[in-house]
Amino acid sequence: MQVLAGDIGGTKTLLAICDVSPPDVRTGAPSIEVLASSRYESRSYSGVGAICRAFASEVRRPMPRRAGFGVAGPVTNGRSHTTNLPWILDEEELAQALGIDSVRLVNDFHALALGIPAVKAADLVTLNEGVRDPRGAWAVIGAGTGLGEAIATLGASGQREVLASEGGHCSFAPRTGLEIGVLRFLMRRYDHVSWERVLSGDGLVNLADAISHVTGMGPGEALAESIAGDRDNAPAAITAGAATGDPFCRRTVELFCELYGAEAGNLALKTLATGGVYVAGGIAPKMLDFMKDGRFREAFVSKGRMRPVLEQMPVQIVLDARAGVLGAAALAARESQLAPQTRNTPSTSPE
Repeated sequence: MQVLAGDIGGTKTLLAICDVSPPDVRTGAPSIEVLASSRYESRSYSGVGAICRAFASEVRRPMPRRAGFGVAGPVTNGRSHTTNLPWILDEEELAQALGIDSVRLVNDFHALALGIPAVKAADLVTLNEGVRDPRGAWAVIGAGTGLGEAIATLGASGQREVLASEGGHCSFAPRTGLEIGVLRFLMRRYDHVSWERVLSGDGLVNLADAISHVTGMGPGEALAESIAGDRDNAPAAITAGAATGDPFCRRTVELFCELYGAEAGNLALKTLATGGVYVAGGIAPKMLDFMKDGRFREAFVSKGRMRPVLEQMPVQIVLDARAGVLGAAALAARESQLAPQTRNTPSTSPE
């Protein structure tokens, strides 16, 4: 079955036409082939409909009759107001606008969790070996434009059922003197200091600001100018500086990885993720050497009496940037199997 799949983020949107085969009877995972795909800057468009029309024009092939989209924000009753974009999305309205039979919207990390079975082993980097329970829950966490979290449990059908979450907006919990200083600094900037305020692209810049204030270490002139006048590109500048050995950038990225591990451990304990913890999002692959140097893992397992439990949980970074799209494709195909009758009446696409 061919479906239209999308990963709709605050920074970029990935669209693809995918061919989805029935789930494998042994693994329960569908085979998903990406037939055509493109990336778009989300803020350059008025909404998902406009991006889909641009995609249809670019690929010059018929659009599938069913679509699935992972959206960076909460989805309730088929409707979402995206967290980091001024868009309101509605399943029925999108289906009518695109002239297709049905659209299914879910939180982007819901889609990403559904896509994990289709990710190849070569696109997974192990941070903690552990002992995987094939029937155990998964915890999925990922820092990018925001911080996403989701839980996937094994359903009676043998397929993963996902519990979407906005756990990235839970209150940030510092563990050390430096982190307490970071919290105090950010409390003067925000009404609520969430984990997303420190674990996201903008969160990386927040950490740089806080470290400068708390420790007296200062960024170089070029980075200071970027933070002050080009904040959207400052995360990449910090990551690049850390890779070349800049002490201030290294300390910022190191703290980011420690906090990332700490919150991943929090999520793993809350879900008892014996099936595995998956670290996704766009940031981890860009600082892979720092994620692998032991800081993340130590913060992950450093939970007092629960350390032995966490040491047994497998932790892997998902490198495949298309995992969310693969999950959205699986979602659209699953929806077709569950509800073969059309849910929406197609109409001509508006100009």
